[in-house]
Amino acid sequence: MKGCLKYSLNCRDVPAATSPLLRSLGLSDYRVKKFWKIAKLLTGFSINIYRYEKAYFYIVLEVRKEPIFVYQNVYTDFIDCQEVHCIESPKGNKLYIYIEGSVEGSFIKINVIFLLKELLRHKPKCYDSIMNLILGSLRGNIHAILDNIACLFKVISAYRHIVSIVLPETPVSMKDLLQVSPIIRALISKMKLLPSS
Repeated sequence: MKGCLKYSLNCRDVPAATSPLLRSLGLSDYRVKKFWKIAKLLTGFSINIYRYEKAYFYIVLEVRKEPIFVYQNVYTDFIDCQEVHCIESPKGNKLYIYIEGSVEGSFIKINVIFLLKELLRHKPKCYDSIMNLILGSLRGNIHAILDNIACLFKVISAYRHIVSIVLPETPVSMKDLLQVSPIIRALISKMKLLPSS
């Protein structure tokens, strides 16, 4: 994401992981193969992050075998590649993470890395907190969620005029979030932090 900003790339639809990226992080070939085996099993797996009446959103994982585009060690998408004349490698595994959903029957799909890049650009102080919040949600770590949730509300509040166009019920407090986010509700309930009904 930082590379996208450094080189003024849009990074609209970039992968969250590629084999070369995993190797650059120090993973052995064995661990890279194991990563892709697990990632392929999780393709199509979804986490319900928002539900309110006829609106719902999920985090969805996708593994695709496609050409890999690289510019200055930054993994780009096809459109950015055309603009900066990047290096194209043969087809390889690419992991994508999307937020997919529907509002009143209209389908929406957006790349999570793109959203995080925009967050880093516009709200850099909240970027680390939101990353910790996401990782905490994926790991079921309620303490990481509670420690970092304030920045989520700051971002929603700052862009409420945009968020409210997409989300019919916009959470501005923990109570609101519990009403519209099944994953947060499930995690807090698991930690027995919700009052029994």
